[in-house]
Amino acid sequence: MSMHWFGYVGTALVIAAYLPQITHLIREKCSAGISFGAYVIWVVAAVLLLAYAVLTRDPVFMALQSYQVFATGVICFYSKRFEYNLCQMHGGSAQLDVSA
Repeated sequence: MSMHWFGYVGTALVIAAYLPQITHLIREKCSAGISFGAYVIWVVAAVLLLAYAVLTRDPVFMALQSYQVFATGVICFYSKRFEYNLCQMHGGSAQLDVSA
């Protein structure tokens, strides 16, 4: 029995962990608590680790890092797009500034 399933379960947990952040960011157009600089560093790190995973032909690591690049990229894009927007839950007004 392959031990890769541990890695795939871990990858599924990473996917599940990013979904609430991405969903809130896009649905509510709310960038509260997101450090753009930190996510840019995470994107760069994920790209480098994906390159390493491809070079070592590690399928679990390739799956994980592919999603990391995608998820952190989405968060960077939308956090910059909604940079000064806050939802009502995070202290913003009921009317969101969607002009961005």
